[in-house]
Amino acid sequence: MDMTDFFLLRNDCYLFITDTGKLLVWGIALCMIFIASRFFRSSIQSRNNRITALKQELAAVNLQMDRLIEAEKNAKEESEKKGNAKNRLLSAISHEVRTPMNGILGMAALLEQTGLTDEQKDYTDTIISSGKILLNKVNEIMVHDLIEFSKTNSLSAEPERKNVELVNCIEEVLDMFSAAAAEKGINLLYKIAKDVPLQIISDRQRIQQVLINLVENAVKFTAEGNVVVNVLKSQAGDTPDFTLSIVVSDEGPGIQDDKMPALFTGILPSGYSTRNKEGNTGIGLIISKKLTEQLGGSLSAENNPEKGASFIFSFRTSAIGAHTAASDGYKMKGFEGQPVLLISADSNIATICNDLLEQWGLLPVRAASGTQALEILTQTRFNEVIIDNVQADIDFMKLSSIISEKYPQLPQLLMLPAGNESYKQPMGLPVISISKPVKQQQFFDTILTQLRHADNNNVTARELPGKLSGDFSKKYPLKILIAEDNEINQKWTTKILNKLGYNASVAENGKIVLDKVGHESFDLILMDVQMPEMDGLEATRMIRVCLEKQPVIIAMTANVMHGDRQACIQAGMNDYISKPVELPALVNMLEKWALTIAEAKASMA
Repeated sequence: MDMTDFFLLRNDCYLFITDTGKLLVWGIALCMIFIASRFFRSSIQSRNNRITALKQELAAVNLQMDRLIEAEKNAKEESEKKGNAKNRLLSAISHEVRTPMNGILGMAALLEQTGLTDEQKDYTDTIISSGKILLNKVNEIMVHDLIEFSKTNSLSAEPERKNVELVNCIEEVLDMFSAAAAEKGINLLYKIAKDVPLQIISDRQRIQQVLINLVENAVKFTAEGNVVVNVLKSQAGDTPDFTLSIVVSDEGPGIQDDKMPALFTGILPSGYSTRNKEGNTGIGLIISKKLTEQLGGSLSAENNPEKGASFIFSFRTSAIGAHTAASDGYKMKGFEGQPVLLISADSNIATICNDLLEQWGLLPVRAASGTQALEILTQTRFNEVIIDNVQADIDFMKLSSIISEKYPQLPQLLMLPAGNESYKQPMGLPVISISKPVKQQQFFDTILTQLRHADNNNVTARELPGKLSGDFSKKYPLKILIAEDNEINQKWTTKILNKLGYNASVAENGKIVLDKVGHESFDLILMDVQMPEMDGLEATRMIRVCLEKQPVIIAMTANVMHGDRQACIQAGMNDYISKPVELPALVNMLEKWALTIAEAKASMA
């Protein structure tokens, strides 16, 4: 082999080795690419599998969530159904108890009007007293159920924006606690500032639920003194909306400052929890805060300067009408400037009553004690005396008796604790009693009635007590229609009106009412609400639409649940009286509207 062949062979070997190396490198590279590709594909497949698994898990979770949401929705609907059913049951129980009780107590009251022996009178008094005790017990049970229901019904629906009559809204809540307050000797009071509209746009049920919880706490933790509901208005900007603040103040032990932040969190302050036997105060405050927030408002608490605590419930609202402020709501037409003596040892009661009397155009003078009152009466002539049961030196009944002896024709209005049966008002005498918490409309009507009596010289000390006068209809002429389906109540109402000198017509249901008013003209209709075929509300709406000459319509009903009075007024009724009907209340109602109708006729003549 020569050198040339050697070099050629070497070059061939080099080329072979080089080509083989390149092939090997490419092979390795291809292997690496293949391995990486497989790994990448495997990773993608694994990731896709995980994504698929996650999607399946998410779908399962979503399905479970949908089921839970549906279950929660069904539970809420069921809870609302149960709540509505409970309300209907309570309303039905109230109606079914009050309807026969109206007959029992009404007939017993009629029996009192007849000539009875002392033994018979004792039996009759026992029937009436026992009937009222039974009625109070039924009311207590219903009130307790309503309070508990208010704490569990969080009202998940959107807040309503409807007409709310503030006075009635607050009075209904205070009525719930009147018996409990009277038992403890506590005064339930409310005061509405002069510039606060009487009608606002808001959610009545939410407002009342907050007030129920706050007033219940205030009564529970006050051993003596007053629980006051104060309604104030503050304007912000040029908009017609304003902030309404309802302040519930008590005279209890107050709240420790370091416990304030925990009030609305469910952690009860020690000062409250040690006295809360039911252990539900925190729940009521938490729910109240939630309801307040649903109204776009706020709920706060603060200690009073001397003792007790105040809860401030504020929310935005707007008024109905151009001017419906509390100061414009009532006027003592024809009796402006007449002096009234107000006797009360309690400054809060005196201040609230004094402000009302001044708003109505009267001239109140306060006596802080019975002794001072008797001294003032010797120096000044008054057209009315208002006596609070809270007296420091002389028992209020004894004080009333002394005034009656010295000034027999001077009208007296006694403000008594709820359920007080120790004083019975004799019909025909210038002494009338009303129960606390005093309702503003009742307070106004009673005073106006007494002033009218005194002005017409209709009240004398010699009129026979306890007797219904047949001359009543001559003084207050009315053509009356009774809308009532219960035969006993028909009989009772007819007998009462007959003894007053009226010959009233009777209709068993709303359809018959419409038929009668279509053929005859009536001044006044005593309208039951629950009647067959057509109820009193629907009949009232039809009358308001169809008749040219409108009668006065007074609801005389056993429907006394919260909102029932509001429903009657919204249907177009002029007034409301609950069953069992007290004789003095019915007589005062007839007199009030007879005078109103007479004034309206005189102004049109």
